[in-house]
Amino acid sequence: MTTKADEDELLRSVALQNASSIRIARQRAERRSEAYLAEAQRLSHTGSFGWKPSNGEIIWSEETFRIFQYDRTTKPTVELALQRFHPEDAPLVKQTIERASQDGKDFDFEHRLLMPDGSVKHVHIVAHAERDESGELEFVGAVMDTTESNQAEQALRRSESNLAEAQRLTHTGSWIWRVAGREAVHLSEEWYRIYGFDPEEGMPAWEERLQRVHPEDRANWQGTIDRAIGEKSDYQVEFRILLPDGTVKYIHTVGHPVLNASGDLVEFIGSATDITGRKRAEMLLAGEKRLLEMIARGDSRALVLDSLCRLVEELASGGLSSILLLDPKANRLRHGAAPGLPIKYTEAIDGIVIGPRVGSCGTAAYRAEPVIVSDIATDPLWANFRDLALGHGLRACWSTPILSSAGKVLGTFAIYYREPRSPTPQEHNLIEQITHLASIAVEREQAEEALRQAQADLAHVSRVTTMGELTASIAHEVNQPLTAVVNNANACLDLLPKGAPHLEEVRDALTEIVDDADRASAVIARVRQLARKAPFERTLLNLRDVITDVCALARYESASRRVTIRTELKEELPLVSGDRVQLHQVLLNLVVNGMDAMNTVEESKRVLIICGRREIRDGAPEVWLSVQDSGTGFKPEEMDLLFEAFYSTKPQG
Repeated sequence: MTTKADEDELLRSVALQNASSIRIARQRAERRSEAYLAEAQRLSHTGSFGWKPSNGEIIWSEETFRIFQYDRTTKPTVELALQRFHPEDAPLVKQTIERASQDGKDFDFEHRLLMPDGSVKHVHIVAHAERDESGELEFVGAVMDTTESNQAEQALRRSESNLAEAQRLTHTGSWIWRVAGREAVHLSEEWYRIYGFDPEEGMPAWEERLQRVHPEDRANWQGTIDRAIGEKSDYQVEFRILLPDGTVKYIHTVGHPVLNASGDLVEFIGSATDITGRKRAEMLLAGEKRLLEMIARGDSRALVLDSLCRLVEELASGGLSSILLLDPKANRLRHGAAPGLPIKYTEAIDGIVIGPRVGSCGTAAYRAEPVIVSDIATDPLWANFRDLALGHGLRACWSTPILSSAGKVLGTFAIYYREPRSPTPQEHNLIEQITHLASIAVEREQAEEALRQAQADLAHVSRVTTMGELTASIAHEVNQPLTAVVNNANACLDLLPKGAPHLEEVRDALTEIVDDADRASAVIARVRQLARKAPFERTLLNLRDVITDVCALARYESASRRVTIRTELKEELPLVSGDRVQLHQVLLNLVVNGMDAMNTVEESKRVLIICGRREIRDGAPEVWLSVQDSGTGFKPEEMDLLFEAFYSTKPQG
């Protein structure tokens, strides 16, 4: 039979067993909790610590030992921890810890650790100050290894920096805007630079962005975007923007729609590329081609230079261009072209003498080198012209000499601006190309003028040579009326003493003297006209008069060669535009050549016919003159040589 003592003993035994089981269970739970905590710290790279400044006691978790790379058996101390901090950071860490221990306040800092293998870690340490039961200060905190996240942040910053640099180099900005309200979500730094907005002032509203689009391109730009919204489609568009300072840029924008899970259009993401450089290069190339065609076509220098200036003003936003041509004899610059400059200003500088302090153009021509004046208001080169320029709103002037292929100054090319500014590298290149084109135009004009002069000289020599061949004919044409003059004068001398009955005969003789003198004078006038050196003069001419003059000059020569000259002008010929002397020369040469070609022909068959007729070709009236001779013609073997320079079938050449 069980006694009460036995029951008590049994209960005590059961209680002890239960207590032991509970203690074991609690210990297991604590160990599991500690294991979970340790694993959590390991996974998050976060260690814990406790620190009592009064006695220097420090407790580290396993992860803290791992972060600082100390053996688990090492007793942690503040000095041991400080040894791991980067030399550049250790003084500040020490100062932070000392101040916290004195003030009893929380601390929070991020610093670097320099590990034994030379690697660097980034750690974030936070600690909370509290008092224990005895009032002693104690810090409980955590240390997080942020190396990976720090490296990721640095990589992200590098990526963002590289992207920003790539955008800067390619002149491409990125953007995102919401369809609802068309509000900008993201605008890159390069986008702000391209559009001329200040990022410090926040993202510009849709209306502000719209106002940047050039007025002439705004409707097309808006229509393209509206269609993309309606179709939920990609879009791209080229357009111009107009900045507040008047600068015009060419932009190529590409947009891509972003849809939500329901298929609704939410945003557009895309890029805006500044293609101004490429567009201007294309425009310059097309302009150069057009100008070279004008030069090759022989368009006037004034027209070519004016077109050149207009091309520059189209390419250089806000620029006003000018070309002055050097008069080398007077050392003065004369107006060439300046379509955009005020007329009164161009009139005022027309004829300025070049010199060392004569604005930009006069100085550039004097030095034979570019002269860049960024601010006319302060530059000493403009001292004598400052009021003139400023009075017309001109503040900057960049002038470059136009040089010939031999390096000789032909004139100057200048770009004016209404605000102080200096040229960009791109503008330097533009100026170089334009001055080269101007040089081609001016040199071509000078070469053509020299050619015209040489042709005039050659024509003069040819006329004189032709007259040399007609010396006998000319002498006869002059001597014949002079002989008649002498005979009639002698008759007058015989009749005058005989008195009144013979006065009528005297009058007739004197009349014949006047007529013969006029005939001689006309012959001499024709000779002088052919012999004189005169510039080309286009007038309206009657070809019958030209033919009559030539026949008169060749009359004696044809008679002496037994050549009959006939004219066949079957209808009234209209007046023609030309130079009388040159037409005389051409026709006279043909007549002389025709007579030369009949030297071996029987005298009775030596006939030279000058024909004139009127024709309609391509709807326009023309007058044709031809000189036909009855010579033997060319030998078959000579046919291929007829149009070679200086070839002649004449024995004398």
